[in-house]
Amino acid sequence: MKIDRLLSIVIYLLNRDLVSARELAEYCEVSVRTIQRDMDALGLAGIPILSIQGAQGGFGIIEGYKLDRQLINTSDLFFILTALESISSTLKNKQITATLEKVKNLVHDYQATEIDRNKEKLFIDFSAFSIGKNSSELFNLLDESIENNRLIKFTYTDSHFRISERQVEPMTIVFKWFSWYLFGFCRRRNDYRLFRLSRMENVQQLPERFERRSVDFNEFTKHFDPQSSPKFIRLKLKFHPSLKIYVEDYFRSGKIEIDPAGYFIVQIGWPEDEWLYSNILSYGDKVEVLEPAYLREIILQKSLAIARMYTR
Repeated sequence: MKIDRLLSIVIYLLNRDLVSARELAEYCEVSVRTIQRDMDALGLAGIPILSIQGAQGGFGIIEGYKLDRQLINTSDLFFILTALESISSTLKNKQITATLEKVKNLVHDYQATEIDRNKEKLFIDFSAFSIGKNSSELFNLLDESIENNRLIKFTYTDSHFRISERQVEPMTIVFKWFSWYLFGFCRRRNDYRLFRLSRMENVQQLPERFERRSVDFNEFTKHFDPQSSPKFIRLKLKFHPSLKIYVEDYFRSGKIEIDPAGYFIVQIGWPEDEWLYSNILSYGDKVEVLEPAYLREIILQKSLAIARMYTR
């Protein structure tokens, strides 16, 4: 509907300084001509639209304009509450809890029933991705360190089980790849790094303060490609037909083919570490490594070591 698109455009513009007509057209999935007509309609409706001509131009909304609270409908409140409650189930942060209470205060009595009904249709719980019983203390310590630009130190175990002491300038808490990470500048490596929270031990905040560096996590991810890592290898695996559901669940990002005998041939890129070996071994005799050849030998030797342990 046009009214929904117009409201969507207003909210999009409120969250940005200047947006080109082409970007708005792509966002709304309409033509640039339609966007231009929408801008005229918004102007006639009293929305203070700012239009700047030229290659670097675009549309914006005059600074200071605010939307009325009534434009946040029941569905909006439901999704906001669901997101906050999901994060709160893991982080248990006082600020998140306070924000959650504020948003709940926006819910009118007539909206509460509909929100409860919607909870029966969508429920998200991040607690399964918690990092342990002391997760809330660690999150709070990291959050405070990030907020106050305080250096931290901890003992870290990498994917090859190597243990090292690190001093890090913490910058961002990240949930990605089904795990929680800390993004920061590692003084040991003199570079930006991602640290998996579950592998961090004895985390301490130090008195030393640091000046936050210019590269943020979004900028880091633009140049961080795990597939370009020398530890990243291309795998070709052959799965037994009985593992169909596991292949479809965990290997969607790879290329999946079915051979004449019904076996699943999966080609996928993964970082090579002990976790990879353990993951392959966890499928027992239901998977065979086809490529690379050296990985076949690694899995063979590990399988023989397991067999010797049980036959001695």
